[in-house]
Amino acid sequence: MELGLCTISNKGAPVEDVLAVAADTGYDAVEIWGRDHAGDGSTATCDRIVDRAAELGVEIAVYGSYLAPGTDGFATDVERELAVADRLNADLIRVWPGESEYEECTETEWDRAVADLSELADRAGAFDVGVTVEKHGGRLTNAQAGARRLIEAVDDPNCGLNWQPRFDRPAADLLSEAERLAPLSNNVHLQAVAARGDDERCLLADAYFDVEAVLGRFDAAGFDGAVEVEFVSPAVDYGTAVRRDYEFLRSIVGH
Repeated sequence: MELGLCTISNKGAPVEDVLAVAADTGYDAVEIWGRDHAGDGSTATCDRIVDRAAELGVEIAVYGSYLAPGTDGFATDVERELAVADRLNADLIRVWPGESEYEECTETEWDRAVADLSELADRAGAFDVGVTVEKHGGRLTNAQAGARRLIEAVDDPNCGLNWQPRFDRPAADLLSEAERLAPLSNNVHLQAVAARGDDERCLLADAYFDVEAVLGRFDAAGFDGAVEVEFVSPAVDYGTAVRRDYEFLRSIVGH
């Protein structure tokens, strides 16, 4: 497993500053936030980010786009977003499936998302970029069943799941879900709260669920992607939060 930092973890800072924090802390990789940090996505902007990441010795593991297979915007945005991922030399492009939760989606929306993701996996492969599908509320992957069914329906080695914990779930359920979805995942986002249902992030070491056990399930499944810290605790300064989460993860994965 690689250890990564999502630049969205510090939205208010220039992307170059977040890259420097990631490198100074020891992270292997970063995920570039697809809004302010990727900016206009132009060649000049992306070259600046790529050059700075290379100088610092951090890999760009993911371009965190907001491309949404299964929605009207997909056809309009796909070419641009793939171009940005390519310019960033990202290993993966992160996408958001549909605009309904699994239990509420229509057959038409489902079929459209599967078709768009299948197309995207093919087109991204031409750029040597993989696709990682966000597991998130409000999307077709909000629940374990939808996430599994979607990745299995696409059935393409270039398309996997971006797993992350949902804080409305009991700790035992998160562990069970990680075990079932790890074989379908190619990226992991980590963030934490101290009690189920909280909305203020805490240090990973203080999570209400067992982070070490969760990552153990991914390790057992042969997961070889990046485990990325997405958001950090606001209770300490940003650099301290990033460092403490890194040290905690390193103690788990033996990195």
